[in-house]
Amino acid sequence: MIPTGATIHSCYTVRRMPSPPPADQRSARALGDPRPVLFVAREPDETLRTFLPVIDHLRASHGLGSRVLFHHEPGSWAHVELRRRALGASRVFVPEQTGGQWPGPVAESRLGRTVSELARLRVARQLAQAALERERPSAVVVIQDTLLFERFLVREANYQGLPTLVVQWAFNFPQPMYDRLRTVQNGAPRPAERRGVRRLTAPLTRAAYRMLLRGLGLSFDLAESYGGGEARLFAVMGEAFEAQYRAQGVRNKRIVVTGHPAHDVAHSQAAAIDARARAAIRARYRLPADGPMVLYATQPVLWRRVMTPDQLRASVRAIAAAVAGLPGLPHLVLKLHPRERPEEYAFCADLNPPVRVIADAEMAELIAASDLFVSSSSSTVLLAMMLDRPIVTVNLDSVPHFDAFEEIGGTLHVRTPEAFAAAAAQALADLPTRERLQGERKAVLARYTRFDGRATERIATLIVDAVAEARRTSCAA
Repeated sequence: MIPTGATIHSCYTVRRMPSPPPADQRSARALGDPRPVLFVAREPDETLRTFLPVIDHLRASHGLGSRVLFHHEPGSWAHVELRRRALGASRVFVPEQTGGQWPGPVAESRLGRTVSELARLRVARQLAQAALERERPSAVVVIQDTLLFERFLVREANYQGLPTLVVQWAFNFPQPMYDRLRTVQNGAPRPAERRGVRRLTAPLTRAAYRMLLRGLGLSFDLAESYGGGEARLFAVMGEAFEAQYRAQGVRNKRIVVTGHPAHDVAHSQAAAIDARARAAIRARYRLPADGPMVLYATQPVLWRRVMTPDQLRASVRAIAAAVAGLPGLPHLVLKLHPRERPEEYAFCADLNPPVRVIADAEMAELIAASDLFVSSSSSTVLLAMMLDRPIVTVNLDSVPHFDAFEEIGGTLHVRTPEAFAAAAAQALADLPTRERLQGERKAVLARYTRFDGRATERIATLIVDAVAEARRTSCAA
């Protein structure tokens, strides 16, 4: 029974999936488990973009169906992609607060918060159990196994003997960087003031609460890391990330360097892009046909609360002014992050010259059509390296994680508008600089990715092999 205030419901009418070719049917029968693979997608919809190539490959090459479980209301792009594939999906909602309508003072008391937290943990566990009972999957694939619902879903799947897999969906910083970001966002934590008896009993209270959680089956020993939960398998982009996660304490799972499905698309595009293809992309997005184009992939600085709106506008204006002053009169185009809103950049229409802002587009196509890529720190920087674009990374407002690629390499990194103008000119026209950056990009890709067009195949094979092994284990028991 699902507790009041928590829901799991169907988002789409489940239609019969197209029958795969006979060879795929034989492959599915060979696995001995026709149940679908359950993919858990979180906001934003970009997480689904990571899964779809794997879902397609499982169906086409192994005859395995899939279903998607959402935490949020999918956007229009997700609706189109799911309908195009006749792919069934459900949605789960974990309430922020539980425990009933208590009077304000009681709800805000230490006891009230504790009871509410325990209730929310129980709700998450019951939702996870209900989801598995409803979906009856052959395997569970998540974006992150330390998040509340996923913790319980993965644990319950493990208990049922189902394969569980985390897929790294984006570029991750070392954990201390996220700790710094939280300090920037929320301010430095103030030490709790405890006096007299409370100071003496606080350690005992914490120990008792941990024992209570363990007794109720609500306790988790999580590593302070992406992938720090209880999933048995972990598919990561590259060797540098594997080393990072192991250093952060990820020990209880098999880590496999697979690459990323989105990078497979970039691999095929990198081999096919020529002047005609670039012109076709510009025409499709109604971009200027002539002259160099500078693509600036923005970051969700307002959503992360690491910059103010005034700082954001000043930064974009400085970059626009620098680009406008470059030789050859390049066109500046902004591609917004999925967590950003176009109205936050409405001022760009009033700049001189006006700057085009694009909210929805295939990032790889825009990068391929550009002559210079600009960003701060993002998975898109790796994507630009794959498409062999010169890159300038910027940090005009001392945002901690915007300096990441200064150490990683492969870009010209700057902190002032003047330095940006000089770096952009070099990246566009200075041959020694362009050749040096090209060599650095190759070295970065060798460490942080497996850029060979086979990441989707590796992840699908990982799932198929795990399902087959689970089936053999179940039959032998």
